[in-house]
Amino acid sequence: MVGMRASARGSTPHEQAATNIRACLDLVEQLVRQSESVKAPEVETTLNVLNRAAAELDADESAPPAVVSALRNAVGRLQLLKAEMSPAGKPSGV
Repeated sequence: MVGMRASARGSTPHEQAATNIRACLDLVEQLVRQSESVKAPEVETTLNVLNRAAAELDADESAPPAVVSALRNAVGRLQLLKAEMSPAGKPSGV
């Protein structure tokens, strides 16, 4: 929600940032709705999308920094979730 508010602030709202944040929120909300049956690959896919969106917005100098920060925070939380989901002692990707 911080990212959505940040994208709307200022003299001219940043439409691309709002679109990216909205799409990322939809993906995260889908994970939440399926929380009992979410698998690590679904979290990984969502992480990839959020990382790409953050990189895209980070490269856009007109994007509000709070939007990029909000996406990075979401990425961090998903990475923690992914680590919790993986079996102890087994590195991801193996």
